Amino acid sequence: MKHSLFFVPVLAGLLLGGSLVAQNKNVPTKIGYIDAQKVVQAHPNYKNIKDLEAQAQAELKPLQDKLTPLQAKIQSGTATAKDQQDFQVLRQSYQEAAKKWTDRSQAALKPITEQIDKVITTVAQQQGFAMVFDKKVAASSGLVVYADPSLDLTDAVIKGLPK
Repeated sequence: MKHSLFFVPVLAGLLLGGSLVAQNKNVPTKIGYIDAQKVVQAHPNYKNIKDLEAQAQAELKPLQDKLTPLQAKIQSGTATAKDQQDFQVLRQSYQEAAKKWTDRSQAALKPITEQIDKVITTVAQQQGFAMVFDKKVAASSGLVVYADPSLDLTDAVIKGLPK
């Protein structure tokens, strides 16, 4: 019984002391933000993404131009059976082409965003930031309504990108 009376205060002291030591650890508390779109556009390989977008537009626009009048006919009730069939075929072609270009764009964007994420991590750690938000996402979600401009890491991240 005497051992348990001694053990409880010692255990409590160790637990409390351990949590106080853990609280003294120097953990960054600054929260920053970046303009992710601006950073992506500043990446040297962003030109490849723009080229893909232009190629996609060149393929998709003619399909869209054919779909629009057929859709208008269908909605107005003046479409023939052939118009409706043509619409279905064109819509399927458009959806397949759009998926193809979306997949290509995502594949081309992945290494760029991975590289940017590494630069963000480096800049944040060097400058003592615990978190970095995308300012447009934070603002549009209502998560952040104001942020001091001194917390903007966009330019520092852009400077850290490969040339």
